[in-house]
Amino acid sequence: MITRLGIAGTAAARGEVLNRLRGSGRILVIALPVARLLAGLVALGAVAAAGIGGYWLAAGTEAVERLWVPSAETTPADVVVDMPELVVNLRRDTPSRFLKIGLSLTVAHNDRQALEQAMPQLTDSLQEFLRNLDQDDLEGSAGLHRLRSEIRRRFNLILSDPAGRRDVVTDVLLRSLLTQ
Repeated sequence: MITRLGIAGTAAARGEVLNRLRGSGRILVIALPVARLLAGLVALGAVAAAGIGGYWLAAGTEAVERLWVPSAETTPADVVVDMPELVVNLRRDTPSRFLKIGLSLTVAHNDRQALEQAMPQLTDSLQEFLRNLDQDDLEGSAGLHRLRSEIRRRFNLILSDPAGRRDVVTDVLLRSLLTQ
């Protein structure tokens, strides 16, 4: 009996809801979601206006105008400069006696000429550093990471401006590395 009344009650309730939707209830079904959407858009606009207003108060009118003007300045991409391959003797106490290495240096576009002018000093510094290595210094990925980091540090000491505020060489890439 409960199931019969429950089904009959559900069917009657369903019919009543459908009758309401055919009349004035249809307006509520459409109007309420549209009103919620508009209220959300107004709230989003208010938050955006408050953010831009706060930025204007903090940074000034010129900064806000720069937000809307496209920037004409584009920084050129970094360039890769290849160094000549070097073959050096390793320290006497190592089983491997020779190291052949090929490097590429990543620098900013406007620092390329300074790098090419300093290439003899860089090559000399690199040879001096590599001749003091032994086989254990080149073991594993940690050894290669230390090698690249030390070469980068040495090159930036040679190439940096007197204040030394920025690195000229941004990355050292190993093209080839062979010990024999």
